[in-house]
Amino acid sequence: MGKEYINKIKFNIKKCFTKKFFKGDTELIVKNILFKNYFDTIKIQTTYDTLDEIEECIERQRGGAYFRFGDGDVFLMELKNDSFQNANRKLSIEISEAFGLAGKNIFKTLPIHSNLFGYDNGMFNGNHKNEDHFAKQLLYATFPYFIGHKIYSPVALHFIATNKVHRANSFLKVLKANTKVFVGNKNFTSKSIELLFGDSIHIKTPSTNAYSEIDRIHNESTEAIDKISHCVVCIAMGCSGRALMKRLHHYTRSKNVFLFDFGSLLDGVNGNDSRTWLKVNEINYDELTGNL
Repeated sequence: MGKEYINKIKFNIKKCFTKKFFKGDTELIVKNILFKNYFDTIKIQTTYDTLDEIEECIERQRGGAYFRFGDGDVFLMELKNDSFQNANRKLSIEISEAFGLAGKNIFKTLPIHSNLFGYDNGMFNGNHKNEDHFAKQLLYATFPYFIGHKIYSPVALHFIATNKVHRANSFLKVLKANTKVFVGNKNFTSKSIELLFGDSIHIKTPSTNAYSEIDRIHNESTEAIDKISHCVVCIAMGCSGRALMKRLHHYTRSKNVFLFDFGSLLDGVNGNDSRTWLKVNEINYDELTGNL
């Protein structure tokens, strides 16, 4: 929607100005104009509102997807390497297409919790809150994909797991009861996977550069989904996971499948404090995963 809107305005600007008087980059000019007007209207959804809406979808067996976009996705879309994934043009296109998805029960996120766009009580720099200039840069790079849509929190489960652990635990119970397929790192222990996702099918992915095996991962995922009616598919494979989710969303449109992007909390459960937020918080994993 946003990209089409920009192109429409760009076309009208070109009609109004001759080359003699107008030599600028119309797309950049239009983007700057739109961003200036769009900027003041943005407030990111809270972690609690985000988790509540996702949980309702899962409990009511509605199809949908929760995309945890981050700065790595923006880098890869701009053909820059991410920490765990090398950039390439095909991946760039697929991530752009993932950003462009819209519709009922599509929860698109961006890590812009900040003074500018809002943050939950208890967030601070290094713990899910970002500097204003960083949040603004991310939004500027991606805002055409969010015009007309809410921006949800990418750290809903992560933050609540550290601040209201019983709420996170109740969500994990709903998630586990509905998850039938888990797509994630081949190095995750079977104990952690069974704890969070029960006896779900594990589609194994590389720990780095997972996109190199995207076709195999996609094929195995669709084969697993075909054997099940309603289900949740949990995905934890970094930025490449967004490309996979985009593909699976198209594949499962006629099915009641919800795609849940799990994120680095799984590292913590697996005993690996891979992110700063995991290191600065003392997560009570016994309480978080109790009675799952």
